[in-house]
Amino acid sequence: MSLAIKQPLSNTINNRAIPAANEPHGDVGREAIAAMRKMLGKTSAASQFDKLPAQQRALVLFGARLKPSEYLNRPLLSLSTNEREAVRQSLIALTDLGRAFSNMPLSRAQFISPRQTAIATKTETQTVASQTTKQVDDELSHISKHARELMSELDHDNKH
Repeated sequence: MSLAIKQPLSNTINNRAIPAANEPHGDVGREAIAAMRKMLGKTSAASQFDKLPAQQRALVLFGARLKPSEYLNRPLLSLSTNEREAVRQSLIALTDLGRAFSNMPLSRAQFISPRQTAIATKTETQTVASQTTKQVDDELSHISKHARELMSELDHDNKH
């Protein structure tokens, strides 16, 4: 009877050691995806940018001072180096903006409170009322001026 002896699996590919999945030397999955992206020639940022909805992509392009109407349907990697740098800077600024408001409720009450609306309405009403009063006063003084002129002409005609 012969016993089969298992040969140990080689822990190398092309003479390089393969890190075990449970080794604490980094995220193997992330490194594998990065390696595949490198082979394909596309970064994760480019992939994410290309997946953005048109409205979000337009915001990024506007922040990069690139015309959304011209660049909206173009993939990130088709842009020039300077244009991609502008997009990168725009994304950084928008990310910072998002962080500034991330822990804050963004309900309508935060932007349009009933008290502020009432004060604004009262102010607008007062402004409209004062403008209307001024217009009426101007019209009355105009009518009074014409009435004086007509009375003056009538008096002159009666004397002669």
